Amino acid sequence: MSVRQTETAAVPSEPLFAVLAITTAVQGLATFAVFALPTLAPKAAEAFGLPPQFVGYQVSIIYFAAAMISGYAGMFVRRYGAASASLAALSACAIGMLGLSTGNLAVTIFASALIGLGYGLTNPAAAHLLLKYAPAGRRNLIFAIKQAGVPLGAMLAATMLPRLSEHIGWQSAIGVSASLLLALCIPLLSRRMRWDADADPATGLKDGALAGLKLVAGNPVLRSLAVTGMCFAGFQVCLIAFMVTLLVTEMGWSLVNAGLIAAVVQIAGVAGRLTWSLIADRFGHGLTILCGIGIIAASFGLLTATMMPSWPLAGLIAVLFGFGFSIVGWNGVYMAETARVSGARDVGLATGGVMIFNFGGVIAAPATFGVIAKATGSLAATFGLFAILPLIGALALWPAIARGRSNTVR
Repeated sequence: MSVRQTETAAVPSEPLFAVLAITTAVQGLATFAVFALPTLAPKAAEAFGLPPQFVGYQVSIIYFAAAMISGYAGMFVRRYGAASASLAALSACAIGMLGLSTGNLAVTIFASALIGLGYGLTNPAAAHLLLKYAPAGRRNLIFAIKQAGVPLGAMLAATMLPRLSEHIGWQSAIGVSASLLLALCIPLLSRRMRWDADADPATGLKDGALAGLKLVAGNPVLRSLAVTGMCFAGFQVCLIAFMVTLLVTEMGWSLVNAGLIAAVVQIAGVAGRLTWSLIADRFGHGLTILCGIGIIAASFGLLTATMMPSWPLAGLIAVLFGFGFSIVGWNGVYMAETARVSGARDVGLATGGVMIFNFGGVIAAPATFGVIAKATGSLAATFGLFAILPLIGALALWPAIARGRSNTVR
């Protein structure tokens, strides 16, 4: 039986709600692991003897590892199944968090790479499952809900870890939190036989990265989406990684209060993902919606550059809410468009292929952001400079929009 036939025949009976809840939780807790250390950067920096901007390099290590695994992730899902891939992701992220909790710089570098390897498996595994279960008319919304796990995971880190660190220290706060990821393995293990029923052990992994890249290179819409994702993802991760440090060091906020404001940004991202996806399901034109998001995000990046400690609280929150609503809110439509263009057979490969570019953006952006912020002496001003990224991402979509090239990969 061919892989295509296996995928068609082996779709198990499972409530969509259960699939969506677990894939969203996996996405959220993997993101929690990614942003655990950035959330505590002002405290962790003292232990490492480094400036707070070092977090940009740590985030880049995570996403470099994610990029390395991402090309193989689609083939990994085909070979072992989506549940097994998700279990591997959670386990790697949990072990990585335990490594971060040691407070040792060398171990932290290795642990960050391990978290990245786990994080890189999450999207192809979830896309493989959701494309089978999500009705076409609600696909944008379903993918948006799953992708809401990203801001929800970052929000959980921003609200939970600073308060927990006040009681047990930042290292113990990260170490104890790893138990959340291990607990989620339980419902995955109970579904492993069903969700991995379409796994194909004959699938090779050797050429996985090239297969995903070739798929993206061969389709003009996927090429446009790859460039857009690289720019949007880079700008998004800079906002999430540096927001707490910006509020503490330049706006004069306490770590706990800055964490609460960062959580507001993540709430805005959840609202944005759902809103943009509802619009896309209602009216279509997902590529045009993504283009508009890029222009809006650039505008709020420029506004962030003008923020000062004297700003009224309402004005600061309004700008950051709009910033999060746009640049944290794009991913649901993006993933749904990628899945729609690639089709069920190649959704894992296509997702892994475009994620290589996405992760490329977040490898380069945080480290570059940190260097420029140190040179200029202003994180706020650096956000204004980096507003060029979402504009480039929006521009990359124009050829695909103009040609109406939304056909599926054949």
